[in-house]
This record gives sequence, structure tokens and C-alpha cells, in this order.
Amino acid sequence: MKSQSWRKEPRKNYSNDFKLRMVELASRPGACVAQIARENGVNDNVIFKWLRLWQDEGRISRRLPATVESSSLPTMLPVEVIPDPA
Repeated sequence: MKSQSWRKEPRKNYSNDFKLRMVELASRPGACVAQIARENGVNDNVIFKWLRLWQDEGRISRRLPATVESSSLPTMLPVEVIPDPA
């Protein structure tokens, strides 16, 4: 007798770009994770997992190394000019 798996379909694999997009959408102020999940065919618990991973470890997949965010724009710093005492 062959045992049957409780899982009806194979586990879904989502691309890292897709995960990052879901995290971006879910991170917006006032975002409804349940609605985002429904619109994209994902279980909301999966999006919450990706959000936690991103917030805690800076990554969307445990298979990827943590990322360091850096701004591509230059940052202006205040400068105080002091006269030369000579």
C-alpha cells in the first residue's frame, strides 16, 4: 500500500525579485498584507515571514547573504568654516 502525502501540490518557489516586491508593498504605511497576498496568490503568512526576515536579517531568503542597504545618492553634510588662527 502506497502512502499518500498530505500535500496536494508541490511547494511553490517564488523568485527573489517577487519576494522583494511583496516586502516593498507590505512595508508601505497602511498596507493590507492580506489583500496583497490575495491579489498575488500568496498566503499572507508567507509574506509576514518574508517581512520578518527582511526586518530582522536584511534578506528575503535564508539562502541569500544579508544585504547592506546603501543610498546611491550623495549625502550632504553640514560644514562649519573656521578661520585660520595664523
